Amino acid sequence: MLNTKRWIAFALAVLLLIISSGLPPVFPGLFVIIAAIPLWFKTDEKWLAIALGAIGLLNLIGILPVFVLYASILIITTKELVFSLTGEKTIKYALIFFCGLLVMAFVMQYLGIQSWLSAVVGATICVLLHSILGSQKNAIAIELVVVAMVMLLIEDLEYEAAPPLVWTAVVIAFGFSYFAYRLKTADIPGLFSAALVGILLIVFAGISWFLIMLSFFILGAAATRYKMEYKKTLRVEEEKGGVRGYINVFANGLVSVCAAVGFGVTQNPVFIAVYLGSVATAAADTVAGEIGVCSGKPRLITTFQPVSEGTNGGVTFTGEVAGFFGAMFIAACAVLLGVADFSLFVAAMIGGFIGTNLDSLLGELFENKHMWGNAGTNFLATLGGGVVTALLWAIISIFSG
Repeated sequence: MLNTKRWIAFALAVLLLIISSGLPPVFPGLFVIIAAIPLWFKTDEKWLAIALGAIGLLNLIGILPVFVLYASILIITTKELVFSLTGEKTIKYALIFFCGLLVMAFVMQYLGIQSWLSAVVGATICVLLHSILGSQKNAIAIELVVVAMVMLLIEDLEYEAAPPLVWTAVVIAFGFSYFAYRLKTADIPGLFSAALVGILLIVFAGISWFLIMLSFFILGAAATRYKMEYKKTLRVEEEKGGVRGYINVFANGLVSVCAAVGFGVTQNPVFIAVYLGSVATAAADTVAGEIGVCSGKPRLITTFQPVSEGTNGGVTFTGEVAGFFGAMFIAACAVLLGVADFSLFVAAMIGGFIGTNLDSLLGELFENKHMWGNAGTNFLATLGGGVVTALLWAIISIFSG
């Protein structure tokens, strides 16, 4: 019966696309709102009905494009159909993604548009959310709204991304993410979140930016495995043996992705500085923490009083040196890849080092008081490192003429 409902939902979504494509712009949203009414009165899917009604209304008032409206609905209905046919097999994630893209190809062909970047991002977000939420109550409603809003954001950027570039980004980003998954350095949500980050970096900024981020992940994985058995005796090893999840990926990579998108849309070089500073901060913080914890008793960054290993805000001399070289490593990679000149190298190296100490300071002042978690600290530290790097770069540029 459940499979039958999913087939009916998929068929109705396709039917709505077919019958409304040649009608005035108000009709698609109106049809979706009408379709949501029986869900409200005849089923327990109240939140799904609200989600459908909301995106239908956004289309009706001219905010949500017809393509995004139908693409988001068909991505979700396709996901549910594939899920019902594959069950709990891991292959379902790949099938959901590829089947979602096939449906997007049909939608774009039928509507006479080309928007592969939105389609790829929408399908990736759908699978990512499904891997996180699973069969939780109201998961479908959340997925529908988030997919529609993210696709709307991509469309509003009006960024021209050629299909060959998008597909190249998909192959490269998913290739490396799958490799990380097979090496057990990322779980399924981590795989798709890392792939999403990689796709956006490549499409908006280029392969060199992606390679810089990849350098950070490789360095971080190596640092995490440094003296793992000793860390286990101290009980300070990374959870799940250092396997990265979506929270870790976004906490360390969100600022970088925003900087890459900003650079792609505006071509303003300040976003290069923000990007390098944020990645250098993430790298420096990871290396400093993983190596520093193995180098003796740390001292609290605010009072310099000795604290136990693994305490937020605890720093060691060895960890500080390791963090500095971690930031230098990222800055050097940027120079070798042609992304940074000498002024950006210096700014990113110093900015990343300042950023990792900002991470320690935020950890002591706020995380230890349970005002937010480690993800919040990492995000704010990478943001701070990016801003500091941009300011340093501006100052260096002024004095160097």
